Amino acid sequence: MMCSHAKELIAASWLGTLATDDAASLEEHLVLCSECNNEMTSLGGLWHSLADMPAPEPSPALDARWQSTLESLISAQQPAAIRKTSWLANLWPRNPVWQGALALACLIAGVLIGTNMPRQSKEIARLHDEITNTREMVALSLMQRESATERLKGVSYTDRLPTIQPDVVTALIDAVAHDPSVNVRLAAIDALSKASGNSGVLQSLTQSLPRQDSPMVQAALIDYLVDARDKKAVTTIRQLASQPDLNPAVLERTHFALQQLSR
Repeated sequence: MMCSHAKELIAASWLGTLATDDAASLEEHLVLCSECNNEMTSLGGLWHSLADMPAPEPSPALDARWQSTLESLISAQQPAAIRKTSWLANLWPRNPVWQGALALACLIAGVLIGTNMPRQSKEIARLHDEITNTREMVALSLMQRESATERLKGVSYTDRLPTIQPDVVTALIDAVAHDPSVNVRLAAIDALSKASGNSGVLQSLTQSLPRQDSPMVQAALIDYLVDARDKKAVTTIRQLASQPDLNPAVLERTHFALQQLSR
């Protein structure tokens, strides 16, 4: 089982929607994968703690204001003949006991939402950070695998990150420079578009350009540097264009890049 699939099953187990067969597969995966097991333990405790938050009681002043509003609503009810023409009015119970119960339920719901919102927002933000960190670990782990398919999944997984952290940027730069798979290198260049304003990234990709053996990767790097308006790459691109055995399509791309960056 892939770790990415396991993450989905972990979420389903927290919601109580996990099928029996999937539960067995997840349990087997958690025995073998310490990373997913740690996530199940740490985030699971946080998930369950959200449901254990105490429900505060409404204050007497708030209850008095609600009762006053409720009495005014009841006294202003429309005549029965008009009420029958309104489907919304028919939803309001006629029995005063049920009216009071419904009003109290609405009151409690409003109080719970209002008083718990700041605390729940902090917990949700914390959970969001935990998920983001987990995604980063998954991406970095996959990019270290022997399989090119797994490494490509790791690079693609970085698209789910709201921002790219320095360790992920370093891994992507290393993939562009050294990964034996052309597809992985191309995907890493595309993933680094989120960091196109980083001078360190531009310098690293410029240094990587002359060492590339794939015309597709060379063209992708040239386009990246042009889109970033990196004038410091002009010298490197000009040196690349002077190579006698350069692919004709890449040579044409270098001429276009020099024209754009020399303006």
